[in-house]
Amino acid sequence: MLDTPHQHATAGDVVGRKSGLLQTLMDLQSDDPSFGKHVRMRSYSPNEVVADAAALKREMFVLMQGRIHLVCPNHEGRRLVIGSLEPAAIFGEGALNRPREANVFAEADTDVVVWSIPAAEARAMTLHYPILGWGMLQTYGKRLLQVENRLEDVAYKKLPERLAALLVDLSNYKDGMIQGISHQILADRLGTYRETVSAILRDFKRQGFVELGYRRIEILDVEELKEIAGIWEW
Repeated sequence: MLDTPHQHATAGDVVGRKSGLLQTLMDLQSDDPSFGKHVRMRSYSPNEVVADAAALKREMFVLMQGRIHLVCPNHEGRRLVIGSLEPAAIFGEGALNRPREANVFAEADTDVVVWSIPAAEARAMTLHYPILGWGMLQTYGKRLLQVENRLEDVAYKKLPERLAALLVDLSNYKDGMIQGISHQILADRLGTYRETVSAILRDFKRQGFVELGYRRIEILDVEELKEIAGIWEW
């Protein structure tokens, strides 16, 4: 198990606009003592491990704030991001269905706040509070769609197209300036090597599409990147 530093947070620390699911869960946590007594709230910084493979099997997690990546490493140390989760995602379903061993862990992409519920309580609570099961099904569906989209990209798109699409997505999420993202992290998201990503980025820079710095990518021509990625807006 990976031990990572974290700090406890309170419901008041969860800021920003909440989905209906999040608001319902927070109301339950505040108003129903039998629900709230099993919930532990924690906060994590970018790149911290939120839950290792063992934790994903023994706890249910609710993402209250931030963005999380599900990462699958191999024996050579390479990492592949197999899914990205947004607020209202419910994961750690191993707490419910006891899956076979899987080498996957959850890592914070941004500042993150999660709830965790131990496996024994999670099973009973899912029966008593159907919204937990509904939220987990929603998360399953979104993760499946991500897998399908990535398989389609791998099958039909070349790496420059896929990298351009990823840069466009990240620039939208981070207001045009992508900071704190290394070439290795981009390679993890695309399932390729850092050297390959670096070479493509240097070509993008040469063409004037991006400006590169240490863990910083400034998008100079997002429309050209969209064209390379095959992103069309109507």
